[in-house]
Amino acid sequence: MIAKIALILLASMLLSAKEDLFFDISSEQTANAKTVLVDLYPSHPFHKAYVAFLGKRYPFFKRPDESGYYALIPTSYYQKPLHTQATIVTVDQRKHYLSLPIEIQDGHYKRESLRVNPSKAHFSKTAKVRIAKELKEAKKIYNTYTPKLYIHSPFILPLHSKITSAFGNKRLFNGTLKSYHSGTDFRAKTGTPIIASNRGRVVLVKNRFFAGNSVIIDHGEGIYSGYYHLSKFAVNVGDIVEKGQVIGYSGATGRVTGPHLHFTFHVGGVCVDPLQFVELANRYLL
Repeated sequence: MIAKIALILLASMLLSAKEDLFFDISSEQTANAKTVLVDLYPSHPFHKAYVAFLGKRYPFFKRPDESGYYALIPTSYYQKPLHTQATIVTVDQRKHYLSLPIEIQDGHYKRESLRVNPSKAHFSKTAKVRIAKELKEAKKIYNTYTPKLYIHSPFILPLHSKITSAFGNKRLFNGTLKSYHSGTDFRAKTGTPIIASNRGRVVLVKNRFFAGNSVIIDHGEGIYSGYYHLSKFAVNVGDIVEKGQVIGYSGATGRVTGPHLHFTFHVGGVCVDPLQFVELANRYLL
């Protein structure tokens, strides 16, 4: 159960008279590529509020039930174990600060070796240009905070089948360490219907070098889900899709060893463990 933190008195040395502030945090310990949720229940109105964490700011948004405010704090896959802190900042006429201790632990992700088409492991100049362009496009999408939250009910999985490759696995393609696994792979023969994990707006429908035929859905407020290696699309950019709606069909496009679905999540511009995020959001937000 989410940790209830007692009444906090912000001292005058923090540029403010003493005020009451309640907050909740889903966990004070997390692993790299996992997400933490912080709830804020202020006793005074503010212009804006955010959490400062490892050099980035993550904004607070109104909770779906309007009982308070929430912020999602993602941790990078590449973050080393660390005892650090997140700082809640509220701004009215002045700034008010409150620090929360957070311990980042090693996720102990496994290593796997895959054989793929040589062109997907050793890149031509043309491929490198395409890869860089697609990466820039994706970063622009993931770093965009849509102020509207589209979701109003728990997330679901895009299909129910065996997980063939877990999130975070260190990957060797054709004997060379290239990357980590940025999503969760589900077994799915070509043509299996893939459904939206939750309501949102489609922001990308495109064939990409690594991900193949890809659909990305903006769920609002910095939350994005992705569905890769599809054989066929069932949506267009700009569509508002409902939870459970078919958005495409599984396939083997892009860098793959066979047909499957790669399911991914980005929060606040950071790639995170999709299954952990779904569990977190369903338990503490929705």
